[in-house]
Amino acid sequence: MGNSRGFTIVELTVTIIFLGFVVLGVSSLYLSIANIQRQSQYTEIANRAAQAEVESLRNSTYNQLTAGQNIDFSSQLSGLPSATGTVVVTEPQTGLKRVDVTVSYNAGSQQHNVTLSSLIGVIGITQ
Repeated sequence: MGNSRGFTIVELTVTIIFLGFVVLGVSSLYLSIANIQRQSQYTEIANRAAQAEVESLRNSTYNQLTAGQNIDFSSQLSGLPSATGTVVVTEPQTGLKRVDVTVSYNAGSQQHNVTLSSLIGVIGITQ
């Protein structure tokens, strides 16, 4: 036969199988990164919504907040799947109110919560 050049069927099959595994691994990595980015985006949206609600409550008058009050701001949450937003107002001492803001949302089959707390004084927390 002489000096033939080229690849055998076995070499080509092994190469194709190897490349298939590489493509499978890269696509799996891509899907994992996309999932992590989506979860990060949801967490950021929840944090921003909770911070906005805390700022809104800090800008309202102190007397509008009553201890034991529960505030629902779920209608203000957009961009989160099945999201609920609640605020619980307590009064740890006279002249000082604490607001605990919780944003809950579902990502896939898991429920995630973001909770922020702030103290609001009669005149302001720094005075």
